[in-house]
Amino acid sequence: LGFRNYGGASPAESKLGGNWKLRFTTAADASFAESRDRGIATTSQEVDAEEGTFTNVVDFEKGSLKGFRVVVEGEPTSATDIGLTFKSVKILRNSRFPRLFGQFTFRLPSSLIRWLSSRGKAEEEVNKGPYLQLRYLDDDLRMHITDSGNWFIQTRLG
Repeated sequence: LGFRNYGGASPAESKLGGNWKLRFTTAADASFAESRDRGIATTSQEVDAEEGTFTNVVDFEKGSLKGFRVVVEGEPTSATDIGLTFKSVKILRNSRFPRLFGQFTFRLPSSLIRWLSSRGKAEEEVNKGPYLQLRYLDDDLRMHITDSGNWFIQTRLG
């Protein structure tokens, strides 16, 4: 896998590392319909295989909210499964005073997110917390399913 040196492979060799464009998902909270106020939303993910982070990137075409970044730390637990810890959200705003009000970063309460994600799960799943399971990965295409059963299909950005 190479993600965080898992399996003895270097992160530089990891097919997971790089920038990915979201092409399809069953997760309602990961897709944004075009609106009159914010225009078209673009979504992608930056994977740093050495640091072990996934940064979900959402940018809006127009409006006061330029976009946001959700930073998630990953810890491989097998050749296909990666445990997830949500770390922070950075809000990017259009502002007359960008140095003061252009961006805000909020730490996320990981224990609360773990507790919320464990609700309604089978006993053996409760202790896992949030995770993703890779179902397919090559140089240009990635498919994974999350602990909540949502599918994500992404293609590598050049």
